[in-house]
Amino acid sequence: MSRERAAAPRFDPAALSNAELDARLRALRQAAFDLFEHAAQSVDARDDRTAHARAERKAAPLIEEARLLNDERVRRLRARARRWRTAATATAIGGGTVVLALVAMRG
Repeated sequence: MSRERAAAPRFDPAALSNAELDARLRALRQAAFDLFEHAAQSVDARDDRTAHARAERKAAPLIEEARLLNDERVRRLRARARRWRTAATATAIGGGTVVLALVAMRG
């Protein structure tokens, strides 16, 4: 399922705090892992591939929700990186200007 055709999330990932976003991602990872772990340990599964396919079907909505949350997380991290890059550039320009002014005053 492509991300564009994905069903709308039951919530707005942008409304979650960073801590809530990370906690939800951890919970989704654990839930998906548990599904596959249960399939691997299932005694009644005659065919491992059938059990794995069943686990994939059950985990698909969890994985899609995790993708949506991760997309929001990446968006936030990129925005933070842009802000830090802007601050670093402004600091470098300001510092360079001060150094040039000091050199000009001295000479």
